[in-house]
Amino acid sequence: MIHSNVSPDADDLSGAGSLQETFPSSEITNTTSDYLIVTLLATGLAAIKANQVQRDADRGVISTRRLSRSDLLPAPWRAGFARLWWRFQQAGLTAPEDDLTLFELCRTPFVEWDVQLELSATDREASLLDGDELSELAREAAKLGVRDVEADFVEEQSFAVLKAVAAMNATTDDQVQANYELLRRFLIDHTVISDKQVRELMRRFPAPGANGQPYVQSLIDTAYERHHSPTPTVTVRCCDGCGNPLPVDGARCGTAGCAGAPATRELRVFDAYFAQHRGVRRYIHDAGLLEVRLHDTLRAALPEHVVFLQPWPGRDAFDLLVAFLDPADPDPRRPVEVWGADGKDHASPSLLAIGFRWKHHPRCDRRFLVLPMHRARQLGYVRDLETELEGRDRGVKVINEEEFVRLVIARAQQIGGGA
Repeated sequence: MIHSNVSPDADDLSGAGSLQETFPSSEITNTTSDYLIVTLLATGLAAIKANQVQRDADRGVISTRRLSRSDLLPAPWRAGFARLWWRFQQAGLTAPEDDLTLFELCRTPFVEWDVQLELSATDREASLLDGDELSELAREAAKLGVRDVEADFVEEQSFAVLKAVAAMNATTDDQVQANYELLRRFLIDHTVISDKQVRELMRRFPAPGANGQPYVQSLIDTAYERHHSPTPTVTVRCCDGCGNPLPVDGARCGTAGCAGAPATRELRVFDAYFAQHRGVRRYIHDAGLLEVRLHDTLRAALPEHVVFLQPWPGRDAFDLLVAFLDPADPDPRRPVEVWGADGKDHASPSLLAIGFRWKHHPRCDRRFLVLPMHRARQLGYVRDLETELEGRDRGVKVINEEEFVRLVIARAQQIGGGA
């Protein structure tokens, strides 16, 4: 439980920090200003939660003491509270009197707040806290706001090591890209692995690090948490849809859009197995489910001499490059047309739009922001996303995954490749 009785300074607008890049002053409107409030509050809640977890782990107990301003209230929280205080004042309403009151308000959907923040219809139905846990919206907003929470740090470190391993085990740029694709796919396909699989990966990527051991071991150490096993067989409970581990007494998978059911897997090990760190699982594995689904669906429908597919071109400029090949000269270096797809699975369409930037290399004739079906079918989601994207990145079409696959197949048939 979070406790405080400290009121904010009304003029305390510090703490925006890295948010200035996300919400540059030249682009701030009433809507983005209110999303800045949401992002600041979510960032503060994430920092508070991380501090509590670390403090309790250090003490070996669950803390029940009242926390002081210095160790409870991060700068983003104070800045968000201050901005929200002014929004209440401008509306002629009484603002939350202290932090505890605001914490309780964060458990309430925005649509029930006295002050009506200018958020999308989708986001107004959400809250920042589900009990004492961050909501899906809050996790996305916190990630947009800061880059120093544990999960975000692990994600960035994992990407950095992944790119280094890909480069160290290659002599050409094409080999680096191929290694990157294989390692990225490994993280998406394997949430739990055995030490035997780690050894296989070390044989596949043998380039040594400073300690003389294959540097790919550093990727495993960063992206996974090691668990000792006293027996040669480990049984893990996981979702048969997305592969995420499940608690022994858990009901069903909580991964967004997943309809999988609890299942068990057996791992043969020497003496250990490895489970993905939550940061990698949330931001690489879960986000990658849509990415690999797009690739695999198209690959199954269209042969290689018809369409060339490259996941994460340019080491993750976007998620999938689709090159339509000339039937008379099916050379991927000379395609008839190139499309780019960036798959996004976010709870908030407006926060997705605010943080969205298309990288224009490699060049594409058409560009698509592809949504998973569970987001595209959500009432008002596409409308809110398209509205917020207006003027941000022209030429990007919002589309659901099924329609994108249909468009690719139809275009391939038009060019003459067949189905």
